[in-house]
Order: sequence, then structure tokens, then C-alpha cells
Amino acid sequence: MSGIWRDIAFQFEPDVALATAKAWSWLLPEPWTPLVCSMVGGMFVMRPNNEVHWLDTGTGLVERVARSATDFEEIIRTAPDLADEWFLPPLVERLHAAGKKPKAGESYGFTILPVSAEGKFDVDNMFVTPVSEQFVGMANVHRQLNELPDSSRVRIKVVD
Repeated sequence: MSGIWRDIAFQFEPDVALATAKAWSWLLPEPWTPLVCSMVGGMFVMRPNNEVHWLDTGTGLVERVARSATDFEEIIRTAPDLADEWFLPPLVERLHAAGKKPKAGESYGFTILPVSAEGKFDVDNMFVTPVSEQFVGMANVHRQLNELPDSSRVRIKVVD
């Protein structure tokens, strides 16, 4: 997988990392350090206790994935099924084949968020968007969704 890392992962620019940390502070309140981000909307962060957590910006869910950054790196090297789940290289290949290739500072976003029943990690539901829109913008959407009861019906209106 090492040859395709540039297609499936990236690291935040410092200003985007700060904006992302602020935007997600409602869910991850203590300071954290970004380790690596998935082009399909996941970010891996190290928390103050050194644990590594995965935040999926498509679903707004956070999960502990490793006891430390060293353990996380070992998992990436030795558990290809988990790395595939987190970074979705086959999906990225299909997105590229469909002409959806992010440039520097871009990643993938969702037309319909995977947190909804209709939202899928699928070529037809994904588009290229600035990293800040996916990682910062989705924080506000998920904060609002988190305040609703389960099974609520929502209509998302995007305004400029």
C-alpha cells in the first residue's frame, strides 16, 4: 500500500489543523494532535493520553483505534484489512477512474452524508471538495445532527 499513500492520505496544513480542532471541540474537547487524514473523510488524532482515535467526518463517530501512535503505525503495517477500512483504497481508485481526482488541499466530500440511511461511500455520492469544507464544515453539521433525537427527519440547506 505504500505506493498509493499519496492518493489515500494526507496531513493537515497547520491553519486547517487549528480550524478543524476548533470546529470539532464539541466532540473532542481536549487538545489533540492530528496524525493523518484519509482522503475519504476520516482523521486520526492523538489525544492527551497518547491514544489514537479515528473521527469519521461522514458519520460523526469517534472510535479509539490504538493505544499510541507507535501502535497505530504498527496496525497500518500489519493489518491491511483495517487500513483498507480506514482509507478505502479501492473506492479511491474508482473515484480516480471516474475523473474525481483531488488536487493539493482537496479531499472527498459527500452529496448525502453516510450518517443518513441514503448516504453511501460510493463514487456517485462523492465529489472533490476543499479539505477545510470537509473537515471543518462537517463538524458544524454533525454538531447540529447530534442535538436531534434518533430517527429525526432532516433537510439540510446549504447557503453561501
